[in-house]
Amino acid sequence: MNRRIAATGRWGAKEILARADELAERAIALWPAPLQGVGRAERSRDWNLAHQVLAALPHGTWTSYGDLAAFLGSGAQAVGNHLANTPGVVNAYRVLNADGKVSDKFRWTSQDESGEVQSRLIADGIHFTASGAADPAQRLTSDDLALLLSGTEGREEEEETGGGEAVRHPTENRGGETRAERFARQLAANDTPETVTAVRSVLARWEELGGWVGHGSGRVTTSAFLMLGEQGNPGYGVWPMTLYPGGGRGGTAEVVFQHLASREPFTDRALRAEFLKRLNELEGVDIPEGKLELRPSFRLAVLEDDHNRELLCETLAWFRQCWENREAV
Repeated sequence: MNRRIAATGRWGAKEILARADELAERAIALWPAPLQGVGRAERSRDWNLAHQVLAALPHGTWTSYGDLAAFLGSGAQAVGNHLANTPGVVNAYRVLNADGKVSDKFRWTSQDESGEVQSRLIADGIHFTASGAADPAQRLTSDDLALLLSGTEGREEEEETGGGEAVRHPTENRGGETRAERFARQLAANDTPETVTAVRSVLARWEELGGWVGHGSGRVTTSAFLMLGEQGNPGYGVWPMTLYPGGGRGGTAEVVFQHLASREPFTDRALRAEFLKRLNELEGVDIPEGKLELRPSFRLAVLEDDHNRELLCETLAWFRQCWENREAV
């Protein structure tokens, strides 16, 4: 090709377009076209996992093509093509684009379904902004989707064991730093001094209520579990939330509704809903009811506000009282 260009006396727009046409004709002649019976890998993908997780979407939640694709290890376009051409997929209309809007290419795949998609979504408890986008707080990420179908027993046992060791036997690393000290250091590195002070205050109040603080054994990032129950004995403890340093983005409090669903007395969904309601009274916290079966988070920075901090401590006291009275429930 280079010799052909070098031998050309003039190389302008006309010659470039002519060369492009020639190369296109050569490519068409060389390519034998798709072989019969051989399709893209996505066409032979087992989509059952996608169908299962969509059927498990809690009321008041939605997800995006990208989130579903990341969960499946696929691509957003492939997911969209599958949903658009597969009748009977439950909750397919609750898969929206990244902006929280219905795809322009969406169409109902069954004659039994019709009507405006947004109206159906509103009936499913999904809220919309003034711009017509679904509430981002109600969006389920790929991690949320994974939690819908996966158990958490292994993680819970590791958390409880690690937490108990941190309290009863302050394990040191090679530098002589305990898990509690590492948590404090990582928190201070990622949050403001005001947030760090607020978190320390909440942890102290939790211990005053009769709880204890366990620290996770993560090698990179540690955590703080607000624990009730027997220290160091897996299966006996319960915790309402786990605090995490932010890794450069600010720390978070993970509310472990999914864990609580298997712990008395919080197997009663009404109690978990009351817990959610109390947390949402904090300014800056808005956890949708659709995440009542998951592990949503809020920023630790909201605890800088004195009123927020007091509301949280009151909620934690309520949580402890519920747990203490579990035998009577």
